[in-house]
Amino acid sequence: MKVLHVTPSYYPAFKYGGPIEAVHSLNKTLAKKGMDIDVFTTNTGLENGNNVPADEWMEVDGVRVKYFRCYGYERYTFSPRIFMELLKEIKCYDLIHITSVWNFPALAGGLASLLYKKPYIISPHGSIYREAIDIKSRNRKIFYYNLIAKYYIKRASAVHFTTEDERENAISFLNIRNKTIIVPIGFDLSGFKELPPRGSFKDRYTDLKDKKYLLFLGRINIKKGLDILVESFGEITKEYSDLYLVIVGANEGSQGYEEEIKRRLRDAGLSGRTIFTGMLTGRDKLEAFVDADVFVLSSYSENFGMAVVEAMACGVPVVISDKVGIHREVEKNKAGMVVGTNSESLFRGIKALLDDEELRKEVSMNGKRLVEEHYGIDKVADLMINAYEEIAGTKHSIENSEAY
Repeated sequence: MKVLHVTPSYYPAFKYGGPIEAVHSLNKTLAKKGMDIDVFTTNTGLENGNNVPADEWMEVDGVRVKYFRCYGYERYTFSPRIFMELLKEIKCYDLIHITSVWNFPALAGGLASLLYKKPYIISPHGSIYREAIDIKSRNRKIFYYNLIAKYYIKRASAVHFTTEDERENAISFLNIRNKTIIVPIGFDLSGFKELPPRGSFKDRYTDLKDKKYLLFLGRINIKKGLDILVESFGEITKEYSDLYLVIVGANEGSQGYEEEIKRRLRDAGLSGRTIFTGMLTGRDKLEAFVDADVFVLSSYSENFGMAVVEAMACGVPVVISDKVGIHREVEKNKAGMVVGTNSESLFRGIKALLDDEELRKEVSMNGKRLVEEHYGIDKVADLMINAYEEIAGTKHSIENSEAY
């Protein structure tokens, strides 16, 4: 089967967060399993172009990728060339996989698929969550959806969600009636087999020596709920005088939000107990996880929660909001504390773990088991292959399917 993946940005455009790595990890695993995978994308998000030639095929870890130039507003990724190439090349593919909704490549992929009667799947990756739309540019997105996006979303052969929570939200909010599939985000777990020794991160950030710390890792964006975390941190430090907060991530998507969080920390007298590291990758990121006492993600909207899975894979106890996509799986498997999107509830969840060493050990063990059983990239790739075959018509299709 020959599949074309159409996405607004692609590896190594790390500034756009975890989905960039997740999509590429899936594609390269599919390619290793014998799938013929090509990618049409744009050069948005690439630092200084990352020496990537525009409008030409190049191979990235066994996947053929073509990065097209885009113009104008960066997040809309307007690229006339991608549409022209789709019209020329789409007939060569059995299935089109479109990632995201609010951008030109999604529109181009949907229209080209409809024109040539090609089956296509859309992966919104949380972009049609009610909360995500309400947080930013609500009126503009609702207008765009009713005028344009609804046309190609509701005609898709299937809509792919990463959690049951994301599916239910989209169905109730936008009255999605397409076939739907649930396939989680997959992770290469080999990178978590040999973790860095404890203490490496604290050796680098010497203020943390002999201290405990809460870890946030993700984009510094309004939807991540850092305001809730700061307020809860202020309360918990009254009981834990040796507790620090480490914030790992790039400032992306919410102008002025990082400065607003820093102002709140200053006003609360917490600046001296907070460390901003910027974005960390690879071993540096693993070191931050390994030394953390509790990982916290208090998002207002999160379709999956990749950093939560990474934290659990490292054995870190997690506290997450009930707006994080995998909160049901975490709660069902007793793999962490699930709380509301308010500072009091978050405070109670963090305190419960800090107060009880046995509870921390239990949720750590359960979290590792959950990751190993459900989120390995090979298992996820097999589920996606099965979905592709159903959607392309090589298997008997079903109305809705769940992967886990």
